[in-house]
Amino acid sequence: MRKSKIWALLILAICLTTLTAACSSSGNSGKSADKEKKPTQAAMIISIAKGDPFLDLAYSGLEQLGKDKGIETKIIEAIDKSEHEEQIRAMAELGANPIYVFWDDLGAAVLEVAPDFPDTKFIIGDAYVTSDLDNVKTIVVEPQEASFIAGFVAAKTTQNKKVGFVGSMDTPVINRFKVGFEAGVQYGDPAVQIEAVYAGNPNDPVKGQEIAKLLAGNGADIIMHAANKTGLGVIKGAEEAGVKAIGVDEWQGSVSEAVIWSALKDIAGAVYKAGESALDGTFEPGLQTYDIGTGIQMYDERDFNKLSSELQAEVEQLVQDMKDGKIVVPTPVQ
Repeated sequence: MRKSKIWALLILAICLTTLTAACSSSGNSGKSADKEKKPTQAAMIISIAKGDPFLDLAYSGLEQLGKDKGIETKIIEAIDKSEHEEQIRAMAELGANPIYVFWDDLGAAVLEVAPDFPDTKFIIGDAYVTSDLDNVKTIVVEPQEASFIAGFVAAKTTQNKKVGFVGSMDTPVINRFKVGFEAGVQYGDPAVQIEAVYAGNPNDPVKGQEIAKLLAGNGADIIMHAANKTGLGVIKGAEEAGVKAIGVDEWQGSVSEAVIWSALKDIAGAVYKAGESALDGTFEPGLQTYDIGTGIQMYDERDFNKLSSELQAEVEQLVQDMKDGKIVVPTPVQ
């Protein structure tokens, strides 16, 4: 009888040990599965209404990433500054990874939220907001070099010896467009005058149209914009005033025949590469800049092919001198 009790106790102990091991194994398996769980969605949060050409271009990079990697993508408007942190936090809680934001205000909001979501990758676009957080990356496609080439072309093309520039806001990024354009004009022909205006709003095509007509009335026969949706109005205003325009970010020759050149800014490619790194485990925090040295495209061949053979040769030499460091495009102090 005593032996029977001993055997029963031994069997019970073995069962409990096996059950404990199974539970432990099951728990570890769950943790391993959590670690291996891959993101299923990515989000882009913007501070102005959808339809802005630059943000549309940026989102096209995220859409392509989603198609290639099999994840859902979405774009969210956070127009009111008071809702920036709330929207970023909401998307992080919903599991979006990576989360993109654009420009300084949303970038500052990311720095407040990111510490609470260490496993979520945050990508700040088109701003110079940086931090030492391991899950935050800032991507910038430097615009001053493409703007420098555009300014050079404008200086070689103007008949009135006067050109104009319209920026959306007085911000570090837009100032880079302006400084690059002005330097390119002066390099091409120091006798050419430049009149620059800030619209004060990136989302007002009517105001852009009015400014373009004002600049044309002051004698500018070529007007470059770096003004987002307001810039579409600049192009329209230039067309109505019978002068030429220079587009920005993507090729804008399809917007109007008045556009003779576009200073390209491949933000779609930068968005794709940054998101890909977040998904494949190669994400590196900090500031990542893309410029002429990284091989990004400065202009569209459709514009280049319309130039005279003489000006084509000058542009090609200009670009080579920039790559070789013989020409250093100025960068404004932040």
